[in-house]
Amino acid sequence: MDSRGWQPLLDHALRAWIEDGDEDGWHRFSTGAAAALDELVTGLGPGRDAVVVTSGGVLAALCAGLLSMPAEGVVALNRVAVNAAITTVTAGGSGAHLLSFNDHAHFTGERRALLTYR
Repeated sequence: MDSRGWQPLLDHALRAWIEDGDEDGWHRFSTGAAAALDELVTGLGPGRDAVVVTSGGVLAALCAGLLSMPAEGVVALNRVAVNAAITTVTAGGSGAHLLSFNDHAHFTGERRALLTYR
């Protein structure tokens, strides 16, 4: 199956998982991701940076949470997540904020062939 056939199935499965309401499902996954981000920010302290490598699903959950997006927003973010893209979160006294999502400008020119979505 090509990506055009696969994407609707993935979108449907993700949407169903989010909307299921099972405390051990999406809720646990997304709150766990948010707790990990909070722990990282707290542990870093002011003026410090960290590099975290994770999956598009975790990024979609975190970014949707930071933007207060509904389930459909999570699906939309996950749909366009590029492998090896850069997402930047800044944190300060008012909490964590999404600065950029899915930056993949480093895949230009002859590196364009390296761009993948899964």
